[in-house]
Amino acid sequence: MKVYQCIGLFVLVLSFASCKQEAHFISDPAYLKLVVENFRLQKEFAKERGKQLFEVFNQDLSQEEEEALKFLYAFMPMGDLADYDGNYFLSMVRASLEARKAMPWGKDVPEDIFRHFVLPYRVNNENLDTARLVFYRALKDRVSNLSMQDAILEVNHWCHEHVTYKGADIRTSAPLATLRTGTGRCGEESTFTVAALRSVGIPARQVYVPRWAHSDDNHAWVEAWADGEWHFLGGCEPAPQLDQGWFSEPARRAMLVHTKAFGAYSGPEEIIHQNNQYSELNVLSRYAETKKIFVKVHNKKNTPIEKCQVDFGLYNYAEFFLLASLSTDKSGLCEFTTGLGDLMIWTSKDGLFSCKKITVADTDTLTITLDGNQDLSQGFEMNLFPPSLKAPIEISEDGLDVCKARLMYEDSLRNDYESGFISKGEAFLKAEAFIMDKEEVWEFLEKSRGNWGELLFYLEKGKDNPEVLSLLETIADKDLRDTPSEILLDHLGHFKRNNLDAISEEEIMTFVLNPRIKNEIIVPYRSYFQEKFEEDFQAKCRQDIHVLVDWIDQNIVINNEKQYYDLPITPIGVYELKRSNTESRNIFFVAACRSFGIPSRYDLPTHLPQVLANGNWADVFFKDEKITARNVSISFNLKNDPGFTPEYYIHFTLAAIHDFGYKTLEFDYSEKWNDFPDTLKLFPGKYLLSTGNRLENGEILANLNFFELEDGTHENVDINIRTQALEIRTIAEFSLEGLIQIEANKEVLISEKEAFVAIFIDPDKEPTKHVFADMGNKIEDFNSENIPFFFILPAETNLASFSTEKYMDVPEKSTFCLDRGNNLSKLELQFKKKLGRDLPVILVFIQQGELVYLSHGYKIGLPDEILKYLKQMNID
Repeated sequence: MKVYQCIGLFVLVLSFASCKQEAHFISDPAYLKLVVENFRLQKEFAKERGKQLFEVFNQDLSQEEEEALKFLYAFMPMGDLADYDGNYFLSMVRASLEARKAMPWGKDVPEDIFRHFVLPYRVNNENLDTARLVFYRALKDRVSNLSMQDAILEVNHWCHEHVTYKGADIRTSAPLATLRTGTGRCGEESTFTVAALRSVGIPARQVYVPRWAHSDDNHAWVEAWADGEWHFLGGCEPAPQLDQGWFSEPARRAMLVHTKAFGAYSGPEEIIHQNNQYSELNVLSRYAETKKIFVKVHNKKNTPIEKCQVDFGLYNYAEFFLLASLSTDKSGLCEFTTGLGDLMIWTSKDGLFSCKKITVADTDTLTITLDGNQDLSQGFEMNLFPPSLKAPIEISEDGLDVCKARLMYEDSLRNDYESGFISKGEAFLKAEAFIMDKEEVWEFLEKSRGNWGELLFYLEKGKDNPEVLSLLETIADKDLRDTPSEILLDHLGHFKRNNLDAISEEEIMTFVLNPRIKNEIIVPYRSYFQEKFEEDFQAKCRQDIHVLVDWIDQNIVINNEKQYYDLPITPIGVYELKRSNTESRNIFFVAACRSFGIPSRYDLPTHLPQVLANGNWADVFFKDEKITARNVSISFNLKNDPGFTPEYYIHFTLAAIHDFGYKTLEFDYSEKWNDFPDTLKLFPGKYLLSTGNRLENGEILANLNFFELEDGTHENVDINIRTQALEIRTIAEFSLEGLIQIEANKEVLISEKEAFVAIFIDPDKEPTKHVFADMGNKIEDFNSENIPFFFILPAETNLASFSTEKYMDVPEKSTFCLDRGNNLSKLELQFKKKLGRDLPVILVFIQQGELVYLSHGYKIGLPDEILKYLKQMNID
């Protein structure tokens, strides 16, 4: 054998040995085979973006990096294939692997836990960014010498330094946008915290109560894995120890707590739904007493019905929210683990439909005969109950004082950051320089928070454009906080006013200039589409909208399975991938129309795109949809006077019933019944009007009205709100003492013979902020009752970080106080409840010493509940 042949053989053997020793990301050959096959399918599916997505594999990748990257591609949702590129995903892989090697717990995290709960770059439906890289640099030295459990607590303290709770719309900001803003709703706080934990190699996931059973709301928090167990924590809400949070007691009354696992997952949790891309996990048993119920469906011949859809509905926000949608097996059975409250079970197949209320605690197997003979035409009344309230679990207070001190310090750090936002005086000076309305400019800059620099740049560059402020008026407050200036300038600079003389200026601004369509992130689609589609094509679309419809039908393939997160694909992503789900396709249509100068909108109640033609909105249908005329209508009538004005999603909703179940029509939240059009146009079909009145104990007085609208008909539909007489009686003798008015620093004197409301609050916690927001919507009602309100803070509150100026939407006769008299502690002793753990605590007194109402914690409808007492006391 020649020398060079020997050398070559030696090198080959050495290379083979090196490959054999190189680390695998996936050690299970069967799982790796699944990943490789799914990757191949995804690559074919996303071939229109092959270069952007898959050229990254031509780089020098280790075996570990390549397998990890293929795992992400194999299971990622369609929107990520459409809107991001391979270099981004590779950067996420490398950051994850670096954290695993650098952090002391990295070697102790099992392969499957790391794969599903550290590596994934997406938490839920947030917009993506490079937070993992930024957070790792900020946190690695801070936690590297801690135990895994202490590291979780420390990460959460870092999160609280930067973000606190504030309500916002349903679009979930990217973590870096939340960091810049300094606030977020619970879904954003938990997303932010999960991203921070994963950045340092700690497995974490966002868990959700999609809807509470005892009140009309939902909540999200965090589970983090340490030393073989999952623990819970409130995102950006540090506690002294793991498995503590204000939500732990409400969670004991939940009917579902769930989370998602990215990829093909086979962990120990109960799986509600699983497909080729993710698993939905039921983790309720960690928090509440549960029971497995069975539903058996058969026909009138007692033959089991296979593949019958069984929906488990929980009353919340005046609708029956879908907790789970399951399918029966060959024996006609399906099963679901839930809490011990009431549910509505909906079954449907082949046009047949049935519904039945159950009390889970009393039900083992529900047997349903699906034969179409259930008479729903008369509707029915029912009382629905949440799981019962239980005695609270004792929680250790070790470390509580130290934690409170840290929280106040962290608040001060966040306040220092916010003090760097542009001031009103600075905004006025800029407005004068730009020759713009000062108050309007300040309104936008104040709302933009940490994004004020981007907004200021936009105003400066666009100051000579007459629509520069009008564009800002059209977008959501959250858009002001996280949209870069170049995107706003793109829409401003490429706005077209082609042949729009026949419509109003308001319609032009709202349905042409406006870059916001639904809940998608704003991208610079206007210039993009004007470049991709020639002017001649745009002109033809303006003449005949079917030109655009035909183009979409021919070029965009619909797939409603692969976009499994509730997040629209951007219009640019739809164009590039040439694939879309129905929702994103409809958003794409509206974006293209507005880019071409055609007034268009996304109609939320029907989820159809529409164009404005001859003064009327026309529905747009594509080839995969049945063209239907809105040739039926209804008018709402209030059947009885419940003592308040019924509002949509609070007291009533309207749902369309289809072969596959029912779908609530998405009219505006809290829209009053008498603000709806006198004649509401709908599509022919079956409908359900649900009404409900939630009582103090969480019980709902519900009414269901089923009706059918045939072609060309009009129906008067009664809104029937069931009521229960309110009896004002003294529940305890209790007097408030030692309240110190914050602004005047003097003791508050409460009139001995006057009714009043006292609310113990924690201004930095989500439940208190919810109550203030809800009360703001009822200010006129509260003022008309002319009853004093006392908002009471803990005596140790750091007044340097508290300002009553933040609370402008409170009743006129409001006083903010410190609890120097330890009233809350005395109240806890008298009622033998740890009320301080469940703020706000709301008290209504008919006079000093006579307590007639006590509520603790937050629930939707609290203002209405309080108003019922105030109105009745004024009558009495």
